[in-house]
Amino acid sequence: MSTVVRLPDGLYESARHFAALQGRQASDLLTEAWEQYVRDHRDQLASDLEQTARLLRAGDPHELARLVPSRRARGAGGTGGSSG
Repeated sequence: MSTVVRLPDGLYESARHFAALQGRQASDLLTEAWEQYVRDHRDQLASDLEQTARLLRAGDPHELARLVPSRRARGAGGTGGSSG
């Protein structure tokens, strides 16, 4: 199964050119990159999901609303660590 995903043109072109240099398809390269990201951030992703679930169960919309911008800021700043 495959799904269409929208990417910025520059990112797609970069992936396409880099993949071509390796004799691969851009979709294969992007799939590998996503799998690596999930592996490298597994612990933080799990922690975020657990914290979100706790807040949802507690019915605390104010804390949940505060959680989202803090996660976006961390992701945009590139400060997420690797979890080996």
